[in-house]
Amino acid sequence: MSNPPASSTPTPADRVRGRLMAQSLGQLLDRARGAREVLPHLAALERSLLEKGVAALDLVPAHWLSKIGSQLASLPVAENDAPLQDLMQRLVGAVQQQRQEWNPGSDFSPERTVVIREISHSAFDAAASEQAETVRLELR
Repeated sequence: MSNPPASSTPTPADRVRGRLMAQSLGQLLDRARGAREVLPHLAALERSLLEKGVAALDLVPAHWLSKIGSQLASLPVAENDAPLQDLMQRLVGAVQQQRQEWNPGSDFSPERTVVIREISHSAFDAAASEQAETVRLELR
């Protein structure tokens, strides 16, 4: 999860800022019919901002931060919409902080990771029908 809020009760300024963000986000979601159903993470954030103000961002689970950011980035956010620009900056900052805090552990080795690449359907069929023996290669 992301960091817990600094205090359990948000300041009046944070509540107002959150309501402005929610209002701008709501107007953006209202422009496209069905947007709240298609972008449920943004709809949940809108409700949470109304209830908890900016402190709602601290309550968002870490694995949802990127999803919310990508959903918001997919919408046409006006450059002069200060509350939404503020929201986007806060989301980007939270995602960056999350990535800096990520520690894969000492047993992580890039050489032992699986490499996935796209191939054509015919190449896949040829590989699937091939009766070649699997050979283990030694990792160096």
